[in-house]
Amino acid sequence: MTQTARPAVTRWMTAVLAVLLWSTSVRAEVPSEAAPLEASGAPEQLRRASARRVLATGTGRSFVLAGDGGIYAWGGTRSRDLGTSPERKRASTTPLRMPGMTDAVAVATGLLGQHSLALKEDGTVQAWGGNFRGQLGIGSTSNVQTRVTVSGLSEVEAIAVGFNHSLAVRRDGTVWTWGENGSGQLGDGTQQHRTLPVPVPGLSAVVAVAGGEGHSLALRADGTVWAWGDNSSGQLGDGTQNRRVVPVRVPGLTRVVAIETRRATSYAVRADGTVWVWGNIGAGQLGREAGLRQLTPAQVLGLSKVVALAAGQIHALAVRRDGTVWSWGSGIRGQLGHGELTARAAPHPVVGLHGVVAVAAGMDCSMALRRDGTLWTWGSNTEGEMGTGSDQRSTPTQVVGLTGVQGMGAGTIHTLAVRGDGTVWRWGDTSHMGGAWSVRAVPERVEGLPGAVSSAAGWRHSVVVGQDGTLWTWGDNTYGQLGDGLPEMRAQPALVPGLTEVVAVAAGNFHTLALRADGTVWAWGDNHAGQLGDGTWELRPTPVQVPGLSEVVALAAFADVSVALRGNGEVWVWGDDLNSWEVSPRVPQKVEGLTEVVQVAATVGEIVALRADGTVWQWLVPFSPEEVYPPWEVWGLSEVVAIAHSGSTLHALRADGTVWSMGSNSYGELGTSEDVFYRPSMGAVPGVTGVVALWAGVNRIHAQRADGTLVSWGSNLGGSLGIGVSSQHLEPTRVPLPCKVKVRGEPRESNHCHAEH
Repeated sequence: MTQTARPAVTRWMTAVLAVLLWSTSVRAEVPSEAAPLEASGAPEQLRRASARRVLATGTGRSFVLAGDGGIYAWGGTRSRDLGTSPERKRASTTPLRMPGMTDAVAVATGLLGQHSLALKEDGTVQAWGGNFRGQLGIGSTSNVQTRVTVSGLSEVEAIAVGFNHSLAVRRDGTVWTWGENGSGQLGDGTQQHRTLPVPVPGLSAVVAVAGGEGHSLALRADGTVWAWGDNSSGQLGDGTQNRRVVPVRVPGLTRVVAIETRRATSYAVRADGTVWVWGNIGAGQLGREAGLRQLTPAQVLGLSKVVALAAGQIHALAVRRDGTVWSWGSGIRGQLGHGELTARAAPHPVVGLHGVVAVAAGMDCSMALRRDGTLWTWGSNTEGEMGTGSDQRSTPTQVVGLTGVQGMGAGTIHTLAVRGDGTVWRWGDTSHMGGAWSVRAVPERVEGLPGAVSSAAGWRHSVVVGQDGTLWTWGDNTYGQLGDGLPEMRAQPALVPGLTEVVAVAAGNFHTLALRADGTVWAWGDNHAGQLGDGTWELRPTPVQVPGLSEVVALAAFADVSVALRGNGEVWVWGDDLNSWEVSPRVPQKVEGLTEVVQVAATVGEIVALRADGTVWQWLVPFSPEEVYPPWEVWGLSEVVAIAHSGSTLHALRADGTVWSMGSNSYGELGTSEDVFYRPSMGAVPGVTGVVALWAGVNRIHAQRADGTLVSWGSNLGGSLGIGVSSQHLEPTRVPLPCKVKVRGEPRESNHCHAEH
């Protein structure tokens, strides 16, 4: 399996989820100039409050401003993205105080980008994270591992972060921008990237800014909204789809008190408490065909008395004047806080939350700050972005309630296990596999199957070999990976017609391999990279024989690459997960220089092989049939009896029952709680003995003990470790902070925060 899906599928999924998010009813009309202001809360106060965020969450990382001016950070896979390097090698799944950060008054991070900003009390701005477009504002695109002060900026009052660009408002009301500018998102009249802040011409009296993927917004003190940059989805709100390299006013919007933008969608909250949206809003809300865009602001119905807003990738949050939080959009990761994994077309209240003063929304998670200074989160905790510390497992933990295991299939977000009695069990994110969005943190028996002997798991499909040699599949069928010749997804297992005497299977992202007793290999599903090995690029919805292969005894697949092991110890490989647009069709080719192989494993860009002498070898997946990469031995390993690869980490089982690992430890794949981000050589997994078999999913590992029990560690995406704890929280959970979060207007609480955590 792989860490990411094909771009085409990613776009398809995003489009579908966008439809879910924006199928709420909206009214596309110009807001009334005569709309009355709310009796409480002056517009000027609300505008100033919205300009300084105390919460920020993006892709896999979160920040909160403490009451004493410090910042706590958590999540992510690289410390530099959290501003904690070089003090820590690994990121934290619980709040970690940023060393040396004091007197901060606001924090900002991007939804998809890799950089963040902090506004200091003295009006300077600090930056950390990625810098390949100069978004750190230090005059270069050099990568830095520590926080830096943005050059040439002083008297700053507000900050914002886009995809790879940054924005700041100075005390004089001017806007300054830096970073990526390919779409004109810096607003300086050019499309030239800037490594130092430059002023945005024509803007004055600005109190707040917001950054999208390729566009920017500014809110002026008079309540008008101005926009510039990419406008392909109408996100500038000016009624066109024309790119603007200098600011233009969003027509019809007045008395605005807060602005927000995510990717290609823009939002505004007016002083009357209504919410307005424009840009990429999917389809359905205006009764039009899918994919149309909203080119001018349209009101989100069902919301009133709103004082704050936050937008995630495909969901949104609003705080009402009574302190309740309302959410709508996609809820497939629990990010709506409604207690279920479903979408909401119209805003609904979040369960059990009251007294809320601020919210933040990330890729798949949400955060809310209560007036009492406590912080609450819900949604996906895949990279520890919720800060609860309850989901990832960096040390082996037993799978709940499962014994007698004889085989497994570990995919990207779900896991299958076959017991000795022939029953099949599943856990993890089984969306599209059980008829509804679902996450199972403990094993559940799969009904409707005959006695099974082995299994495999793809991106979102499952494969099981029956004791009678039949093959059964269910799940996603977008590319024909179920092998039944039909385009529909199937929630329940069904027989693959025409295949008998199957003895083994393997699954890539969207393709499936089967090995028959006669040593032939059959393949079906996606074939964009030649992963079916039939010499074509054609998708195959039913099994076809892979030509030129015989006497095969084992298979492996990962992403878009396929591997076969022959009985004579030869390894053959086809497909490609690095260069998906090769011009030459792929057919199986022999890996030269490697013999006496007894097991193979595939991962991103490379193949791993175990030889009969107990040594382990690796080699790169070739970019083209003409290229040859010689295998190399993994040093420091001997007496190895089994191997597995979890994407960025190699695992080996030795004859003495111990497990050894090397590579990335981003998700705890090394099985140690030590502060180690990457280990270049093999080391033993502490506390794991008596192991007889290994299986690896993406960023996680499963080990079977001699008594038939399983232990797992690493990423718990969708509950895929099976340890009884899901990485998705359907209702708000309190973040274990050592001090209260800064609530605007409350006095600083310097005596209630620990120096380190």
